[in-house]
Amino acid sequence: MTTLILKTQGMAAYGVQTFDVARKINTFPTRSAIVGLLSAALGYSRKEHSHIASLSAAIKIAVQVNSQGQKITDYHTVQNFRSPTGKIQNTTKQTYREYLCDTEYSFAIQGNTEFISQLAKAVKSPKFTVFQGRKSCPLTRPLFECIVDTDNPVDAIIRTGGKGQIFSDIEGPGAISTIQVRDVITATPRKYATRIVYVCAPQEVHHELTH
Repeated sequence: MTTLILKTQGMAAYGVQTFDVARKINTFPTRSAIVGLLSAALGYSRKEHSHIASLSAAIKIAVQVNSQGQKITDYHTVQNFRSPTGKIQNTTKQTYREYLCDTEYSFAIQGNTEFISQLAKAVKSPKFTVFQGRKSCPLTRPLFECIVDTDNPVDAIIRTGGKGQIFSDIEGPGAISTIQVRDVITATPRKYATRIVYVCAPQEVHHELTH
């Protein structure tokens, strides 16, 4: 298997699924948001959901939080919003949206060699604008970092020298716990499935635990 390593820095807002007034963010980039980022680079529109779902099914992902950043909250008003039942409400309501400033993340995207080569080409020259969760969070550096040959996306991130905590689809070195996150894209638009996420300790902590 081949693994594509990406890196982002700056303001980010990888939100969790919610219809509440407070639009909160996850402590690490969600799987659905990463797939959305890659879909934008490939030029998939929101209407091409089958392509997006196929992309999600074709890859394994690990994320390293190198810098958590600092949380801020922004005030908004929204019109024609979607209710928890899925209906569009033709009124206006207040919302509060969270963001993280000064973040730094590394992403390991694993798949077959041909597809990873296609993704690498796309992130170097994206067809649509790529952003970190929300359109107000543009990239501040090129996405592409390197390509690594490995059977585990956690191993791939470790090889690049990052030190932060890792959240992975696959169990890897330094795994200390698991959590459940509802961020897996399904064949049905706007419907997400739950996955098990393996939490791996930062490498200096893993070294202390194994020596």
